[in-house]
Amino acid sequence: MSGLNALRDSFQGSILGAAIGDALGMPAESLNRNEIQKLYGQINNFHPSPLGDLQAGEWTDDTEQMIILAESLIDMVYFDPRDFAEKLKEHARTSFNIRTGPTTRQALYNLIRGVPWEKAGVDSATCGAAMRVAPIGLLYHFNLDLVENYAALSASITHKNEVAMGGAVSVAIAIACILTDFSDGEVLKEVTGRVRKFDDLIADKIEFAYDVKDKDIDFVIDRIGTSILTWDVVPMAFYCYFSSEDFEKAVSKGANAGGDADSIAAITGAMAGARYGEKSIPERWKRKLKDADYLIKIADRLYEHHCKITSLSKE
Repeated sequence: MSGLNALRDSFQGSILGAAIGDALGMPAESLNRNEIQKLYGQINNFHPSPLGDLQAGEWTDDTEQMIILAESLIDMVYFDPRDFAEKLKEHARTSFNIRTGPTTRQALYNLIRGVPWEKAGVDSATCGAAMRVAPIGLLYHFNLDLVENYAALSASITHKNEVAMGGAVSVAIAIACILTDFSDGEVLKEVTGRVRKFDDLIADKIEFAYDVKDKDIDFVIDRIGTSILTWDVVPMAFYCYFSSEDFEKAVSKGANAGGDADSIAAITGAMAGARYGEKSIPERWKRKLKDADYLIKIADRLYEHHCKITSLSKE
């Protein structure tokens, strides 16, 4: 595969991978490991939500918000917080997702009430900013400082909190580094160095996730946690990524972790998809995923925008 074709494959893999992780983890959201094993054994295929709100292969607000961010980047080329905030607000008005997290829900309510985007965010350490940020890491991976700045700014619209911003930065920087062929050790160093500007604990837990990558998942869950907080979700996703040698194993670990399983698996899928590419994703998942063709089109348009941006910078 040529360099450009491989890069397009990584864009597709990351966007599709995030949605697949989200859909796989969706039925396990809020369940613990014992409950998952009783209901499903091991999750390695799509299942409908036990709440009855989503069918097998459908994704949650994690993917919805990632799509909204990607569409904003495609429309504006650069990251425009006003446009992203407006798109979030309009989506909330027309098709609000009942699974939207408490922080984002409050921020969207603020935007709908007319609060300016720079004041609408809530001081909360939940993971809503990290779960949607993959398009920024993809589109601007040629400039890590730009990725960091845009990731933090994108987070602040809903999550005006240093931990939440740091979580978004960690995921976006990881994806950018993966596309630049960094080794896992180099990814770890770049991610934690930048995240420490925001919060030491999340950096420490990402380092721990790397250190225990040879341990089994139950050992790691007991020590990292799987709550909706960024301190838990993001390091757990890094563990799933660092501890796996292919896309399927990485995302399956996230889906079976329990707790905020859809977000853990979505972030894992975005990173693993960037590393291994769309062609590494099992066909049984791609066939049954909601709107898979549209997600591929979004990835292709992000890739084409990336090519335009980088070609202009060389002129």
